[in-house]
Amino acid sequence: MASWKQALALNPNLPKVWHNRGCALAYLGQYEEAIASFSKAIQLDPEDYQAWYDLGNAFYSIQKWEDALASYDKALEIKPDFAPAKG
Repeated sequence: MASWKQALALNPNLPKVWHNRGCALAYLGQYEEAIASFSKAIQLDPEDYQAWYDLGNAFYSIQKWEDALASYDKALEIKPDFAPAKG
């Protein structure tokens, strides 16, 4: 995770870095931290449908069903043809 810290220290306003950090954390099973990273990515780029979808997956992994569904819905609102979010 040192590389993420370094990248974010150089520029903490890059949504893709936050998103990718969230993906890595989710892969490691660190869902709460992943949620925080996805949320930061979304704060910086609210139209990133993939970040909304991945946020939904992280919520799903910790059984926060309503939050997961809301995130998937937001992904579809932004990109209605995004098949993975359609279930």
